[in-house]
Amino acid sequence: MTEQFTSNPAGWFHKFCEASLGILAATVIIQIPLDIFTSIWEYLGDYDNYYFIIQAVLPLIGGAIYATLWQDRERTGRINSGWHHAILLGMLRYWLAYSISVYGFAKILKTQLQSPIYRLDMPLGDLNGFALTWYYFGYSYTLAVILGLFQVGGSILLLFRRTTLIGVMVLLPVMVNIVLINLFYDIAAGAFFNSIIYTIGLVYLLFNDFEKLKAAFWDLVERFPTIGGKNQWAKNGLRFLVIAAAFATIYQYLWNDKTDKILLGTWKVEKLLKNKQPVDETAWLKDSTAWNKVYFASWNGAAFSPNPYRYLPAESLRGSYEFDSLKNDIQFIFQNPAQKGGKDDTLHIAVTNRTQKSMHLHFVMASDTMDLQLARLR
Repeated sequence: MTEQFTSNPAGWFHKFCEASLGILAATVIIQIPLDIFTSIWEYLGDYDNYYFIIQAVLPLIGGAIYATLWQDRERTGRINSGWHHAILLGMLRYWLAYSISVYGFAKILKTQLQSPIYRLDMPLGDLNGFALTWYYFGYSYTLAVILGLFQVGGSILLLFRRTTLIGVMVLLPVMVNIVLINLFYDIAAGAFFNSIIYTIGLVYLLFNDFEKLKAAFWDLVERFPTIGGKNQWAKNGLRFLVIAAAFATIYQYLWNDKTDKILLGTWKVEKLLKNKQPVDETAWLKDSTAWNKVYFASWNGAAFSPNPYRYLPAESLRGSYEFDSLKNDIQFIFQNPAQKGGKDDTLHIAVTNRTQKSMHLHFVMASDTMDLQLARLR
């Protein structure tokens, strides 16, 4: 039976896109065995010096030349466009399947999303986007395996022409999400570039089946039952109302939120007096009321922490608070373990000398008079 090739792209731009992606795929496929023999790269020098040329410049220039020759010979009938189309798409599918499944297996075999142990002792506020992302996604190995299986499974589907479109629809949401994470969490430039070109390749494969997608998702007559009526204004109004109601549901929480925005932030205790006596800087090692930091976190509450280096909930005084800016008074409600049953207790804290960068707190806790001079950290 004669092999039937798929139809070829009609215009030069389509040929350029397909040729560029095909050449890029070919360069990666050629590099696979070269990567095994690292001595070749040692002879050529640092691979990073050639990365941009191989992955970007060469495919674009080669694609433009290839598309121009293809278009010219097609006009005179001197080329089998269907054959070229099939070869280029084949290389594109196999390249994407290999490259994306590599990342999938990296997650499954724990060579990706693994944070070095020393990073686990770093304060959360000191971690950059890359470190946060790696720790977050690496926290659950089960989630990493599921993501990896989506990448490997979708890649396998790309290897068969009959299931290529399904593979694209499995992989494209995953890759778009990865692109956004790489962009907004400052992941390494090489990983960001790879995610971009993988996504472009998948999008090109998707649009190759545009007519099928249009027929399946747009042209088919809807099978949902109708309640009748031809008043489109009423229907569109109801559709708008559904989305507006969802927005209003959340917005009303913001509208009704009366929590403090003035004190919001992290404050350092520059001076602490207990019963008018200065508290030593090292007193926090034995006294949990020798506070070094105060956190006002609006509706998330407030915390008085003795530890100057990191926040530990178990050793801190935590609770909710309300701030009256007219009276300069804080009503701090906390769970008092000293009371029977650990009932809530309330502190009335007087705020004086309040500026954007500093303030003074005065209150009585149990039988002790506390005075705190605070300076804003952030």
